[in-house]
Amino acid sequence: MAILNSNLAAAFLALLASAILSFSDNFVAALSEISGLWQFQVVRTLFAVPMIVIVAMLFGISLRPRQPGALILRSVTVAGALLVYFATLGLLPVSQAGAGLFSAPIWVMLFSVTGLGKRIGRRRVVAMAAGFIGVLLLLQPDLSNLTALSVLPLLAGALYGLGALFTKHFCEAESAPVLALGVFVTMGLASLGLLSFFTLYPLPVEQQQFFSRGWEGISAQFLILTFGQAVGATVAVSVIAQAYRAGETDFVAVCEYSFLVFAAVWSFVLWGQTTDLLAQIGIVTILISGTVMFILDRNAASRDRQIR
Repeated sequence: MAILNSNLAAAFLALLASAILSFSDNFVAALSEISGLWQFQVVRTLFAVPMIVIVAMLFGISLRPRQPGALILRSVTVAGALLVYFATLGLLPVSQAGAGLFSAPIWVMLFSVTGLGKRIGRRRVVAMAAGFIGVLLLLQPDLSNLTALSVLPLLAGALYGLGALFTKHFCEAESAPVLALGVFVTMGLASLGLLSFFTLYPLPVEQQQFFSRGWEGISAQFLILTFGQAVGATVAVSVIAQAYRAGETDFVAVCEYSFLVFAAVWSFVLWGQTTDLLAQIGIVTILISGTVMFILDRNAASRDRQIR
């Protein structure tokens, strides 16, 4: 029963994080029109870090890591995944970049089997594969335009999956604010270095893309959008970290597929953008996959109780 309750709580947290993050990410496109990626990441970090510190102080949570080495390892992998994903948005269509990042549950499963020796039944494999097929139906990547650059989103997915495992197995004792702070500080420092490079050595204007622009000044619109994104990302990163600490890693990873469902909903609510039939089939497939994963975990928990 404890395993079931933990996974149920983790599922709720993952859904909440996906809903919040997909809402705030709907405004990144507007930011890309007025600033570069690295400027956005640096300023967002300057907003996010004080928020995390204030929240920790209000709730009396220590920001001193219990295992600094493990925290650094986890922060580098998760931050690396997110930065690679955002960077590929300047090189590839969003569909290809997104499909690669959301391959993370597949990587979690592979790493769990090869690195941790975890046994995964065939039904779980089928459910996981079905979830990924649903992602592809929703995102509809253009297979005719795949290039070597398509490996980069897959790298983001692998890093994100690895970071999820690090969260569960090495950082379970860390608080959510500590985990969130580690990711934001790492992203901020990496982005500061890249921002400095592209500012000191700018590319010709006609060659600049979202990921290759230097400092471009700050407008009121930029500050408002970045602050809102920082609030959403801070809450979402903290909540999803708590989800990975509470539940089984592969189960939470599948629940994160709901990000795409919420993204479609928010796109319709905010901008009136609709999805076609294939995308709708993909959403249903994702929901069924997550439900099957939950049922399999519930049955496994019941068998464990009977054995005991």
